[in-house]
Amino acid sequence: MNTLYSIVTVTKNNELTIKHVLSSTLILAENYDTELIVVEGNSADNTFKVVSDFISKNKLRYVTSKVLRDPGFSSSFARHLGYKNSQGDVIVYLDGDTPLTTTFRYYLEEELKNNDLVSPLLECVRIDRATSVFNQFMKTVSYMQNNIVINSKIVDDPSVLPPARIFKREVLERMKGYPISSRFFGEDRITTSLAIKLGFRYRFSSRLKLLKIDEPGYNAYWKKHFRYGLGMNKDVTTLGKRVLRGYIIARRLNHLNTIVPLLSMVYAQKSYELIRNFKVSIDIALMKYLIDLAMLLGDVDGSLKIFR
Repeated sequence: MNTLYSIVTVTKNNELTIKHVLSSTLILAENYDTELIVVEGNSADNTFKVVSDFISKNKLRYVTSKVLRDPGFSSSFARHLGYKNSQGDVIVYLDGDTPLTTTFRYYLEEELKNNDLVSPLLECVRIDRATSVFNQFMKTVSYMQNNIVINSKIVDDPSVLPPARIFKREVLERMKGYPISSRFFGEDRITTSLAIKLGFRYRFSSRLKLLKIDEPGYNAYWKKHFRYGLGMNKDVTTLGKRVLRGYIIARRLNHLNTIVPLLSMVYAQKSYELIRNFKVSIDIALMKYLIDLAMLLGDVDGSLKIFR
């Protein structure tokens, strides 16, 4: 019996990118039995229309396809809703700005042979200077994470493990579905960490790649990471905070980089090891500083709101 892959795409206000994401799912649908589930979060733009038009035009290319509406108040709830309405043996989670690449056609089956959950690489689409720098920043992060995962015996620390996007069904069944423990911060890390603690086999894959279509401009990265800083205080349940304790501590230690930018220098050094380009390495150091400053201010703002 063939494996059925369920692609659960969670989207809200992604009218400019969702068509690319949905089109990329045909990479699997043309080669494997594939189910497409789109969880649409009550978008204010034309995302729902784009999704509906795509499924109407391409529904015969999937085993099943459906659009679900949710309030859009929680990424983890949307992922859980997608899982509850899926039938697949394997669930692949996408966001409305993360298309698949052809690497899934060639390597997905192989990566799942001896593993239960898999974390793919994220590669940022280079639209302008900011997205180009962030793409190289993410490559540097992946390079550092890969070394940590390979050399460390601690494999269930959410502060070091890249979060999984691909799960065998039995993983989520054991957890009674996708854990609803966060709104928009750390939901994938929580699920990954819980799965590993339950004894499921995790793999960080350098062969499977997802694309990330970010908004252009440094201001977009500032706003996103400021929101992450807020999320550490506002978005996570008590269980989520317990699971993410190591990660949150690590993130808050990174705040020190805004005072003494030693971590920025480490990132610059690791980037230089990868590409041997001094100018790009300086850009990586500055990006690291921008991210840490945005998260610091978001964290402070979130903490103050709790005590008001």
